[in-house]
Amino acid sequence: MVAKKRNYPTALAAGPEHGDTGVRDALKWVVTQLEAQGGQLLVFAPGKQNVENHDLLREFTRRTGVAVGTWRGRVLGWSGGPVLAAWPDRQKLGEIAADPRTTALCVVPWAQGEVDAWSAATTPELLGPATAPQLKGEPLDPVVVEGLKTLTAMVNHGNDLTGALDRRDAVAVLRTLRDAGYRWNPERVYAWALGNDWSSGGAERLRDLATDFEKGKRPQLKGRSPFRPDIIEVWRSEASDA
Repeated sequence: MVAKKRNYPTALAAGPEHGDTGVRDALKWVVTQLEAQGGQLLVFAPGKQNVENHDLLREFTRRTGVAVGTWRGRVLGWSGGPVLAAWPDRQKLGEIAADPRTTALCVVPWAQGEVDAWSAATTPELLGPATAPQLKGEPLDPVVVEGLKTLTAMVNHGNDLTGALDRRDAVAVLRTLRDAGYRWNPERVYAWALGNDWSSGGAERLRDLATDFEKGKRPQLKGRSPFRPDIIEVWRSEASDA
């Protein structure tokens, strides 16, 4: 099944080291998006108390009556529109970014590392003093990328890599690459998946498998490998032609 493309405006605001600048810039950006495209604005935060304890967000949400969503379950009472994601972790950012109701997304980061993969995948507009975070580790080897492209074309993206055959295919790709001597940074695998329209859940599970291999584990391949014996040579040839 073809991965669903996410094509909407994104922005990254400054973090807490710049005081309230990031939140202020983010509010201006999402309001501009709302005026341009319509919809219902959502402030997405860890909990409602986080919004109430922040002067700017509290005053804005009370004055405008916009929807406020938290990490506790699916966001209800929001029909869709621009989102201000305040201080998300990697998983919650992935979820709101993949929500089909999201039409624009501005992120205000908190902890280092939580938005790096999303930023690498989406190349958001940088607001004010915000700077693009850098992913750790070396870029993915082109042969690894070709393997991931093959996997992307094979799996049912609606299953978030939970199906037995999809997991088998993911394990087979990573095992083939590892047996051929290739390594990878799991965060870069995750970022690549997000940037190539994987669902957040599927990208998370692929990241987990990639992490297992990097830790020296060898996830079980249930059934026979779906690949021809010379698939690594095919990927090498495709990488050299890219």
